[in-house]
Amino acid sequence: MRFLNPLGFLALLGIPVLILIYIIKNRYTEQTVASTYLWTLSEKFLRRRVPINRLTGILSLILQILAVILVAVIVSQPIISVNGAAEAYCFIFDGSGSMSMTEGGSTRFDEGRERIKEIINGSVKGSTYTLIYAGGTTETIFEDYTVKERAIEAIDGLERAYKDTGLSDALTEAQKYFNQNPAAKTYLITDKVYAQSQNVEIINVNGEAENFAVSSAEYAFTTGGMDITGKAVSYTGAAEVTLELRVNGEEEPLKTQKLSLAAGEEQDFTIETDLSDFASFELKIAEQDDLALDNSLTIYNIRHENASRTLLVSDGAIFLRSALTAAGNTQVDRISTEEYSGQTGYGLYIFENFVPDSTPTDGSVWYVNPGESPEGANFSYQTEVEARLPAAYSTSTKTAVRKVLSGVQEREFLLKKYVKLGTGGGDFTVYATCDGSPLIFSGANAYGNREVVFAFGLQDSAAFTLSLDCVTLISNLLSYSFPEVVEQTSFMCGDMLQINILPGCKGVKVVSPSGKESYPDINTVVSECELTEVGAYKIYLTMGDGTERGLNVFSALPYAERQPVSEEESFVLSGQPAAGGLPGIYDDLLIIFIILAVVVAVDFGVYCYEQYQLR
Repeated sequence: MRFLNPLGFLALLGIPVLILIYIIKNRYTEQTVASTYLWTLSEKFLRRRVPINRLTGILSLILQILAVILVAVIVSQPIISVNGAAEAYCFIFDGSGSMSMTEGGSTRFDEGRERIKEIINGSVKGSTYTLIYAGGTTETIFEDYTVKERAIEAIDGLERAYKDTGLSDALTEAQKYFNQNPAAKTYLITDKVYAQSQNVEIINVNGEAENFAVSSAEYAFTTGGMDITGKAVSYTGAAEVTLELRVNGEEEPLKTQKLSLAAGEEQDFTIETDLSDFASFELKIAEQDDLALDNSLTIYNIRHENASRTLLVSDGAIFLRSALTAAGNTQVDRISTEEYSGQTGYGLYIFENFVPDSTPTDGSVWYVNPGESPEGANFSYQTEVEARLPAAYSTSTKTAVRKVLSGVQEREFLLKKYVKLGTGGGDFTVYATCDGSPLIFSGANAYGNREVVFAFGLQDSAAFTLSLDCVTLISNLLSYSFPEVVEQTSFMCGDMLQINILPGCKGVKVVSPSGKESYPDINTVVSECELTEVGAYKIYLTMGDGTERGLNVFSALPYAERQPVSEEESFVLSGQPAAGGLPGIYDDLLIIFIILAVVVAVDFGVYCYEQYQLR
């Protein structure tokens, strides 16, 4: 036995003080009574052969000394150490997506956490606790903690993960700990079923869960609208479910469809709509199951997500505006040349038959039929000439050329005249020429922003402006001018989201479905952010002029985490376990408090008896 606070025995100095008080204590009290009472009282004492009142004083002193001794022991905090009574505990906690299944009113994750806390609370003091958590990443949350409350507080602070983490890294960490502590008790808390295990006790928290899900979805535009196709599945028994389609965030479903799902088999479905465009749609199974995370799937239109605002400065722009509208990848604000006064805040500026005093610095710029050399542009005006030959598209095999000319028929077209421009040796990509001169080309201006030039008026070539090639080419050039911030909008939890940093971007913020914010690095061409939650992520880009663009992507639960019961081969810790444990600590003072309470109660009873005898 040892004492944490030996100075507590200074309380024993109270014993001689009690004895001194007992010696000098006046045992008599003054009371006013009738004279006959004294004779009666004296006769009663004379009849007693054993004067118990003398013993009560000594008994009271003994009890008070015993109380002082007990108080001194309590203050000194005695600890009894018993070899081998305690254990070293190592917990491996599976926090992957399937642990979010709800059974009996609580999730498997919560159930697993409670099981760990029960073992810790039931362990002998002096034990150590280690936790390896396979959540968003696999890490050792704490190692060899000795304070139960501290370990439980860390366990309560764990957050559920939704990705397919796997337990291979956790097995590696557990093996390291077992090699150093072969006598440790190792527990694996999971909802997976293992056919074989060694040197580990598996606590399984799965049950009779029901789960069905929307597996995948895609869309295609048709002559009559848009068709949505996909797959749904029931992972347990057969189920009759209702599939709801919601478009553009509307609360009421646009369409519903009944599906008969066989156990474990994906069911194809097709939903026909008359939609000609959409920003997003959600497919959701109306019925509830034990895992809501995979019951819905949201698809975002990538063209809408990457679209930006365009300012068109022109006094006519009939052909160009029609082509931009048909391309449908940008919001167009049109003003006359007289109304233009250096407006800012647009991702693209188009000047048709007009040249501003200076080139805008906060976005891409198009010049259509420039009549002079713009300040800040990377080309110069030379002269206007009559077209002698038809215009021809480039036959270059460069990727940049092929990407812009993708879908273009690349047939020659006639035009009346064009503007001869000098490129000054700049780094330009030419998509069409006339008489050997660049007719449609792109590059970068003096401010590093993308620049597209049409060296002819669209009104001077009906063969081009009235063709499907015009719409296709302008759509491709819009994509070139507005680099795709995100190249896809559908992901699985655990994927890396790649964000293309636009010129002039001053900041990027990513907001997760739960509201957590992160700020990817913008000092690079492409920035990355890991998607760790299930649901819709918001991406905000702050541009140089203070305007903000918002985009959306959707992160779905990985397929591997949708199974209510997953069967695995083995979880084996190699090595020979050792016998023996850690010294157990017993410092429970409850029994001493009980004895102290009894002593005080008895002493109080003796005191009451003395007072009664003195009456």
